[in-house]
Amino acid sequence: GDPLEKAALQVLPWTLTKGDVAMCKTAKLSLKILKRFHFNSALKRMSVIVSKQDSSYNIQHLVMCKGAPEVIKTMLKEIPDNYDEVHTEYSLQGGRVIALARKELGGSDLVVRDVAREDAEKDLEFAGFVVFTAPLKKESKSAISMLKESSHYCIMITGDSPLTACYVAQQLRIAKKLLILTKNDKDGHWYWESPDKSIKFEIGEEQRSYSLCLTGEGMNYAIDTKDKKSTSLFSKIVKRIKVFARVTPKQKEVVITTLKSQGMVTVMCGDGTNDVGALKHADVGVAIISNAPEVKVEKSPKAIQKRQQAKAEILQQFEQAKRSNDPRQRIINKQRELEDKLKQLQLEEDTLVKLGDASIASPFTSKFSSVKCVCNIIRQGRCTLVTTLQMFKILALNALIIAYCQSALYLDGVKFSDGQATLQGLLLAGCFLFISRSKPLDKLSQSRPHANIFNTYTILTVLLQFAVHFYTLFTLVSRCHELSPRKESVDLEAEFEPNLLNSVVYILSVMLQLNTFVINYRGHPYMESLTENKPLCYSALGTTAIMISMTLGIFPQLNHDFSLVELPEDFRLEVLQGLVLDTVATFLVDKILLYICGDAKLKKID
Repeated sequence: GDPLEKAALQVLPWTLTKGDVAMCKTAKLSLKILKRFHFNSALKRMSVIVSKQDSSYNIQHLVMCKGAPEVIKTMLKEIPDNYDEVHTEYSLQGGRVIALARKELGGSDLVVRDVAREDAEKDLEFAGFVVFTAPLKKESKSAISMLKESSHYCIMITGDSPLTACYVAQQLRIAKKLLILTKNDKDGHWYWESPDKSIKFEIGEEQRSYSLCLTGEGMNYAIDTKDKKSTSLFSKIVKRIKVFARVTPKQKEVVITTLKSQGMVTVMCGDGTNDVGALKHADVGVAIISNAPEVKVEKSPKAIQKRQQAKAEILQQFEQAKRSNDPRQRIINKQRELEDKLKQLQLEEDTLVKLGDASIASPFTSKFSSVKCVCNIIRQGRCTLVTTLQMFKILALNALIIAYCQSALYLDGVKFSDGQATLQGLLLAGCFLFISRSKPLDKLSQSRPHANIFNTYTILTVLLQFAVHFYTLFTLVSRCHELSPRKESVDLEAEFEPNLLNSVVYILSVMLQLNTFVINYRGHPYMESLTENKPLCYSALGTTAIMISMTLGIFPQLNHDFSLVELPEDFRLEVLQGLVLDTVATFLVDKILLYICGDAKLKKID
């Protein structure tokens, strides 16, 4: 059942049994439900036909109806004078108001069961209002604030009354000032009106500083009202609407599809069957499981088998106790003990989350009943997207660097040794592993990453960074040829022999590829920074230290193990200077391009 209705049963002195019988705790009074007219989102009400039995066993048949105050009002035989004022006052305070009505029916159980809904739900007697107050969850306000600060457009779609919805929207800061599209019941004229009815505007004359609220009836009017170009009023104002109230499931779908048709990417949160259509049409649907239990139950096959065995043993003991010849009191005590254990096992099974229609229609399901899950999805999505984009940049640059290095060695009939290739592969594989394990930041940024790799920033940064790397490689390879001239004849099938060109190109190849990881790692504002990603940071520092020691010849045995020759003393400094200048130049190129065209442009909301 609805959580609010469950709360009402807990407060009232009534209990509802499985046999559709409601028992009063304070008096000898019971109500048996004979027929249900189920809730319908289009009708906005539900009713039951019950037989009432008092302490004298007198039976009376009643129709009991609940629904939206504006709907129940049309079904009353006599409307109280302050009907509208009372429910409006509570709605303005954020209460969820439900109107109650009843009437007596004559005849037997068989006769009343055949009463049509139209006949049962007319000429009712007003029985009062039930006002529910549901405090806002702490996470909701912070989640909406985070989404708004990160340039997301937040709207509320609900089946509650427009006054209640406007109050909640203002509390969550979805909107500051709101206007509701209102119909004059006397002449059918439509106009914009503030929730407290202090401000009114004609359609088309409303100020831009106000956000808009549409009801289901107002939405139908806006869709049907079109200008000379056959453009509906709804399409014109949909981006200004922050609250949709008293809408049907079909209208929720229309809201999502209209926003998508105007170029907006939509994320929809829903927790019930009424949201299924909208969840399916949204670009990202998130099903929220309302009142999911917090009890953690082991779901492993061993834990499930253990609970089943315990349950079977208790049932076996229960049957043995019933057949026992022990005194009556011992049997009763044993049975009660076993029943308690059985109930406890059943409770553990019931605490497992049961998915509904909304979760089937959505690619994402959250077991926490809070919109904070949307922030988590966006954070994870942005981190994944940025990681993918930087992977493409790194792969492209590394492929170009390796291609030039292999070509430079091939022209001189030189190649990498097995040890060199193995060390290079292990170091770079570690960097790829650690960069893919970056975690998103806790907060959402106002900037947004590009949606694909074919953008100005990615193409320019790859080309310009490789131009810097090419200049470094070409300059130092040329210096190698000056210090160690090429052989007249090149034997590509000869055994590997270490030489100056091989050693320099190997050191440059590893360092420039490491350079691409460090320079192109995005970090903030989407994921943890390079210093926060400890494995990647330590692996980069370790690789740099190893390459510098090989360049300077600090550990001769290490150079010998990896088939590197000792570099001339002056040339060592040239290599290190070239690597430092290459790192600084590529860093400046990437940061300048990132500043100019690094983030995606936000679409302006009219």
